[in-house]
Amino acid sequence: MERVEFEGWKNSVRLSNGETELVVTTEVGPRILRYGFVDGPNAFHVIEPGQGAGSDKFVPYGGHRFWIAPEANPRSYDPDNVPVETVEMRGDTLYLANPVEKVSGFRKEIFVTLAGQGSAVKVAHRLTNHNVWPVTVSAWSLNIVANGGYVVLPQEEFVSHDDYLLPARPQVLWKFTDQADPRWRWGKKYVTLAQSAAEDNPQKVGVYNTLGWSAHVTPEQVFIASIDVDPRGPGALPDWGCNYETYTDGPFQELESLGPLTQVEPGEFVEHVEYWTLAKTAQIANDDASLDAHLAPIAAKTKQELAAAFGR
Repeated sequence: MERVEFEGWKNSVRLSNGETELVVTTEVGPRILRYGFVDGPNAFHVIEPGQGAGSDKFVPYGGHRFWIAPEANPRSYDPDNVPVETVEMRGDTLYLANPVEKVSGFRKEIFVTLAGQGSAVKVAHRLTNHNVWPVTVSAWSLNIVANGGYVVLPQEEFVSHDDYLLPARPQVLWKFTDQADPRWRWGKKYVTLAQSAAEDNPQKVGVYNTLGWSAHVTPEQVFIASIDVDPRGPGALPDWGCNYETYTDGPFQELESLGPLTQVEPGEFVEHVEYWTLAKTAQIANDDASLDAHLAPIAAKTKQELAAAFGR
């Protein structure tokens, strides 16, 4: 763990294994502001610092953050504009915790483990209930990804109507979702949503993704976020059965994953783990053939890298 200044954030912490690095601000959050290869591009988009620190309004900041689902205001938007309460190394894991939130009554803790080599990262999110009553919540991981790319949600494997008659998964739309928006591509094997600063009308979709991975593709690299899929299926998840969602609104885009809805008793906690990997690439065209040829092998290799790093 190394103390650094990062893009105007003075009190930041850097982790590196010589190949890959992460930077976390301790001025607000917890927020992970950088994830990338050393001297390579950031997988995340970072917003200018200082615009919300100490205020009582939620500010995006950029990078990776940790929320409470189902989305509700003010609970989900409880501002994390105060310094991180605890920052310490626990073995090879960086532990971060904020004070108990005034609105939600929950304490958020993040455990960040960077593999000894390669790009694999394990990010465990823990929600502890400090209320005096039980609350049903889901731990929600949100990544504001780098601009100029597109999010990929893999479709379920194609099976002929002659061979399988039941539905494959939920695909959930919001009231502001416009399926005719040009940023969408509804492919046979992949659904993609691109970010465009010129388009300021929000778009969002959620799915139950049994494959357990989603990707963000830029001209230089691929960022893959993987989870362990809850075997209980969509009925255990928020937002009508979603474990992955993506949202974009003009200047930024999010790649999100969600854990199961859980009734958390006072003093108890619920956890949700997201795994990250990176791969350097040339431009991958946003069509099924190119994604099959170039992204699918990266996703397969991701499983091997995570198994080697974390026994997943």
